[in-house]
Amino acid sequence: MADRKKVLVIDDSPTVRRLAELVLSQAGYEVYTAPDGDEGLDIAKEVLPSIILVDFIMPKMNGYKLCKTIRSDPALKDTPLILITAKGDDVGQTFEEKFGVLHYFQKPFEPDDLVKKINEVLGVEEEDRDEMIAGSSEIPEVFLENIERLFRYYFEHELKVMLKGLILEVLKETEVVRTTGLIISGELRHISVADVLQFISMMNISGRLSVVASRLNSEIYLDKGNIAFATVSKPGYRRFLTDWMIEDGKISKEELKDALYEAKQRNLPIGRVLIQRGYISETELMVYLKEAVEDAIFHTLSIDSGHFYLEDSPLPLNLSDIKFRIPANSLILDGLRKLDESRVAAEVFPDNNAVPVRLITNAEALEDVSLEEKELRLFSFVDGKSTLNDIIGQSKIDELEVKRILYSLQKIGLLKIRQEVR
Repeated sequence: MADRKKVLVIDDSPTVRRLAELVLSQAGYEVYTAPDGDEGLDIAKEVLPSIILVDFIMPKMNGYKLCKTIRSDPALKDTPLILITAKGDDVGQTFEEKFGVLHYFQKPFEPDDLVKKINEVLGVEEEDRDEMIAGSSEIPEVFLENIERLFRYYFEHELKVMLKGLILEVLKETEVVRTTGLIISGELRHISVADVLQFISMMNISGRLSVVASRLNSEIYLDKGNIAFATVSKPGYRRFLTDWMIEDGKISKEELKDALYEAKQRNLPIGRVLIQRGYISETELMVYLKEAVEDAIFHTLSIDSGHFYLEDSPLPLNLSDIKFRIPANSLILDGLRKLDESRVAAEVFPDNNAVPVRLITNAEALEDVSLEEKELRLFSFVDGKSTLNDIIGQSKIDELEVKRILYSLQKIGLLKIRQEVR
């Protein structure tokens, strides 16, 4: 008779632990669970499990530190690891490379897929699994005698509670539901983003403003009513300050990858590491950061439906070196002006097959015109052959922003639009 293989599940969610225990026990495994890394490590040393499932984010000892500790323990170093995460592919790939994690599951995931992966890792064949299930003598006799009653009770009562808890946890992890430190929240169809920012400025509030909409998510960090940093994510558009640095030739992708690894290892903001390595000066870094903030505020102000959440939240470590604070009202005025120009530009340039043509091409003529860095960068893509679609793709700038800038350049006589159908 085959010995039952031991599975250790380490996850701070009681719902995840209970579901994993139920599913894996039904698959014939002897299941141990722990709510955090410290307790999980103690259990692992005691029972020497066949495989360990590790949650990425946990209290006390987190998944990263736990995996590192397991790999340095002679008795546990060869134990297969599977990661459970809500943070996406980047985290899973990092664990695969650093700790030899065999697989990672992103919450929510199918329990059957987990069982299949564990069977595959442990080399459990179908007949072995059947023997494990049928031949186990460790299942209490009272459980076997009352299994029908217990399952009826489970599906009628406990499953409902567990599902509600699981749904709530998913909402919390995706930050749809806020439970701590909430100052104020509301719907943007009743109050605009500009009005929310003006209120924050007037009340000198510090914290994090999150805007969640169907076509955009953004986070704005505030310090006594002033904007310290802002970031935005929307379909087809996701820009980091490092993207601009790469485009400007300040750093290569490989150099950036090394710098990010060092920043994580030393627990330092990436900007400080880039300065220390000599890729960029502190002044240049602040210029890039301000550009990123202005860009994020511009896109956030365009949202007229969705929800906002203002929380009492400190500035994250990776943003702690930011020296500037921008008055919210100045960015609101500038952002609203750009929005108005964008709407006009969208009407002026309805056809994305239109071809912008430069009217002034010598450098001396440009010296009399004061253009921002983004405008100069976009102007460089205008070659009389590329369509608006081409320029949007090459510049990696949002469509409305491209049209707004080209409209401004057209107004000052630097280009015209030639219609061309492809």
